[in-house]
Amino acid sequence: MPEVSVIVATYRREQELKRALESLKEQQFKNFETIIVDDNADLDFNNRVSAIVDAFKQENPQMKITLITNPRNMGSAETRNIGINASVGGYITFLDDDDIYLPEKIKNQLEFMKKGNFDYSLTDLDLYNEKGVLIRKRVRGFIKDTSYESLFKYHLKYHLTGTDAMMFKREYLKKIEGFAPINVGDEFYLMQRAINQKGKFGYLPGCDIKAYVHTGECGLSSGEGKIIGENNLYEYKKGFFDKLDKKTIRYIKMRHCAVIAFAEIRLKKYGSFIKHAMKSFLYSPYSCIKMFFFER
Repeated sequence: MPEVSVIVATYRREQELKRALESLKEQQFKNFETIIVDDNADLDFNNRVSAIVDAFKQENPQMKITLITNPRNMGSAETRNIGINASVGGYITFLDDDDIYLPEKIKNQLEFMKKGNFDYSLTDLDLYNEKGVLIRKRVRGFIKDTSYESLFKYHLKYHLTGTDAMMFKREYLKKIEGFAPINVGDEFYLMQRAINQKGKFGYLPGCDIKAYVHTGECGLSSGEGKIIGENNLYEYKKGFFDKLDKKTIRYIKMRHCAVIAFAEIRLKKYGSFIKHAMKSFLYSPYSCIKMFFFER
């Protein structure tokens, strides 16, 4: 039986999918399965994905690979849940179809999980542009305490996210019922569920992942879709303001306006960008400058 299950949700990315699979082939830890869930809902794309997976399986017969094709487009959250339900590994992690694992990713995170007997864990995350240039690092050095209260505040402020960077014990991921049926910010709500259930959390410093940012895209997770999702997330966070101190609330407001500003500038709505960027600065000047220039 595979010890780890890697869930790969794929949509409209052929060459990137090939690259992601190649990175799995290079893993030092070998006892894992890969569950690929094709959410293209288009016969031509389905055939292309099937051809990619068949060719890869022929070249790598030692690897356990399962391909599932969704009958209709179901979105990232439900697609990953389908992969989770089809998997059998005792530990579950994720690989976005446009990202790659470095060779020690599964090995390092699995060993960390076992040593600490953690229910779920998170690593740092390195983000690259389309040219393969490192553009920013999400380092979680702010995690000094893993109590429920501290994780709750960290997550609302900074977002303990990045599906590639997460690993769960199977039984814990089942206990929290996987991803909520929300496709923009689904990883935020997944981590919120994990924190709410008060499982044992571990932070593993360092990154064995290359996650790619597509600056030219304006799909569901960017542009107008990003703005809608961010506004919904902000309304969700406001429900906890009575439990937070004023400084934390100001930071959350600053971050919200900054995210909207970034989405607006990608849509070339320069007036809205300036408005939200200014609001972000007024809520927390130092944190705003730090986010705009160092933490995006």
